[in-house]
Amino acid sequence: MDNTVVTASDMNYFWGVLMLVASMRCHGMQEPVIVCGIEYSDEAKDILQQFPDVRIVDVPRGKLSLTCQKPNAMLLAETKFVTWADCDAFFHGNCSALLTPQNENFIHIRRRSLAENRRVYPQSSSGAIPDDILDLWRTDVGERTEARFDTCCSACFLSLATNQRVFLERWRDQMKQVLPEGDIGVVDRRSKAYFQTDESVLNSLLCFLKEAPEVTANFQLNKNQEALFIHFVAHPKPWHGWSSYAFPHFDRYVAVAEYLLNNHFKLPGGSMPYSLLRKNKLFCRLLIKPLLIRHKLKRLQAKFHCR
Repeated sequence: MDNTVVTASDMNYFWGVLMLVASMRCHGMQEPVIVCGIEYSDEAKDILQQFPDVRIVDVPRGKLSLTCQKPNAMLLAETKFVTWADCDAFFHGNCSALLTPQNENFIHIRRRSLAENRRVYPQSSSGAIPDDILDLWRTDVGERTEARFDTCCSACFLSLATNQRVFLERWRDQMKQVLPEGDIGVVDRRSKAYFQTDESVLNSLLCFLKEAPEVTANFQLNKNQEALFIHFVAHPKPWHGWSSYAFPHFDRYVAVAEYLLNNHFKLPGGSMPYSLLRKNKLFCRLLIKPLLIRHKLKRLQAKFHCR
């Protein structure tokens, strides 16, 4: 398949990028990879360039969250298709045949169920996107009057044809127009309609842009247990420690770390994090609750500091 995988990070998520790329190569996925790196060290670049067909593009830190780099990164691809993958994720098994949509008019992305969507919008009794959010999206997009969907899509993974360049450019430009400036993370509560930043804007366009690509009916990367895209949504990230959400994937993720060790790859700082060593599995499980408490305390401290 004529496809490029793209991702982006700063040094805080470099281990995630390394493990994402390693998960592709250790499972025989040969797609070229483009990594948009913000303030990458020379060591980081050398480490990624141990893998074949990995291109690193230096990008400046912008006025929005790093997650808003997605369309910019995807516009760099020169293949027929381009696939975005969040760097706090990995592939289990060879997923190459499952990445792209069935044709160039579609976007391969996962739509949330009503139950999952209710966790995004707890004020919605049905789980559907609230009417007041849709009203704001409708006004800002300014095209369709009726929304295509009643639930959102997850922007941790998406794949579409590069002839959808106009759509990617509109996504990029729409973020500049509707998101408040300042990088305060993936979630920005300053904006009611766009608190999920890039993802909210993407969904506004999928709902109300007349020429938006059609969303695939089925997401292909969660069907076969031997060919999965696994996204670590919670903190801490596995290279720092494990959450209860992520821990069921411990063996799969550590297998990627073992691929790096067994093939003598150069590693950041010269060693593997304790949390990615199989011998520490029990210890990592025991640390789940203490790490969760520490994360909540840090968030509480940051909240009071900003007041």
